[in-house]
Amino acid sequence: MRMIFNYRKAMRQPKQIRHLYNDVSLPFAIELVPAINFILFAVLTFFVGYGIRRMGFPHAFSHTWFFFLVGIPLGLTFLIIKIKPDGKNIYLYLYDLSKYLCTVKWRKRTFCQDEPTDLLQEKKITFRTLVKVVEERHATKNADEGNQREFTVNEEGRRVRVLSYQKPVDTDAE
Repeated sequence: MRMIFNYRKAMRQPKQIRHLYNDVSLPFAIELVPAINFILFAVLTFFVGYGIRRMGFPHAFSHTWFFFLVGIPLGLTFLIIKIKPDGKNIYLYLYDLSKYLCTVKWRKRTFCQDEPTDLLQEKKITFRTLVKVVEERHATKNADEGNQREFTVNEEGRRVRVLSYQKPVDTDAE
């Protein structure tokens, strides 16, 4: 008997850091993406704090430097992990949103059945007059009863529909 294995759960595990280099290993695993987020936010808050101190506030963050350099990046990292718009990673969502804004929204493109179209560029839309669909002369009370065996035609000569008592068309025929 054949065995079927499901690797979905194993492949969806996040990448983790367990070993720093050959001789040093961590007692617990750290996920890679939150670690990178924390480092980026720590560098960003360091440069913001450095800029504030250089602008004329030399004693800013003197008593709260640990909260400023560790607490804010840690809080932003937890926030980024929790935010999942449309069930996606926040970075993938922002990339898709920017791609949509640049290629569709700001160019004011219109689509019809996934194809770009220029049909909706007209400001005024006009409609033709209504046409009577079924003739009253040869009408019967029931669609499957009557002595006519022909297509129903309107005044302009177009074929509108096939009466229900006509032989059905075989769609599977070659």
